Amino acid sequence: MGSCIAFVSGKGGTGKSTLSCTLATMLSEKNQRVLIIDLDKGLKCQDIFFGIDKDIVFDLSDALSSGNYNDSMYYPKNYKNICVIAAPPKDNEINKELFLKFLNKFRKEFDTVILDMPAGLDFSILEGIDGLTCICVSNSDPISVRGAYAVKCSLNEINISPYLIVNKFDKILMENGLYNNFDDIIDISGLRLLGVVPNSSELLLFPVCRKLKKRGKAYNSLKRISGRLCGERILLPHPGKI
Repeated sequence: MGSCIAFVSGKGGTGKSTLSCTLATMLSEKNQRVLIIDLDKGLKCQDIFFGIDKDIVFDLSDALSSGNYNDSMYYPKNYKNICVIAAPPKDNEINKELFLKFLNKFRKEFDTVILDMPAGLDFSILEGIDGLTCICVSNSDPISVRGAYAVKCSLNEINISPYLIVNKFDKILMENGLYNNFDDIIDISGLRLLGVVPNSSELLLFPVCRKLKKRGKAYNSLKRISGRLCGERILLPHPGKI
């Protein structure tokens, strides 16, 4: 059975959906078949990231209600091994039992299933997913890190222990003494650090350009994270080199 990775955040604007998308592309470069499911009802964006927004006719709610999954599965051009399922409308409730059945079916067909969750602290849809890897995406400002701690507490209530990705990192925060090192962020959030992604205009423009410069800082940081997700032992570089 393939792995399942849920990307979550306590507050909006942390870059959770961008990292969900870009890490899907990094895993596909490792010849993994990746299914990315947009669960951010009303604020869906994975269709835009992958350039299929004009193609979407059916979404997750259609797949669950009809049982005809194939109509809701879209394979973006220029992305090898990636399939996207768009989020349902905001007022459409996701049936948890049907979703788990759907998820278990496609975990047998894909190497990795990525869930792009809405911001906030409602994680009930994740309860009962076997072997789930949950990743909290936080910026390095104190409010975002506090939000990451709230995410940790909420997920712990349903026996999920998430990892942390610090996104939009700026080394100036450490140079000016806001944090002494990454251990401070880990201590405040209470989460295990999976990786750090620099503040990057490339990631900001990804919905337009749909590519990252190979060997650039953003690309290298995501490559390190995708390697760790695949079980590779990769050390975190010095903050000045992120």
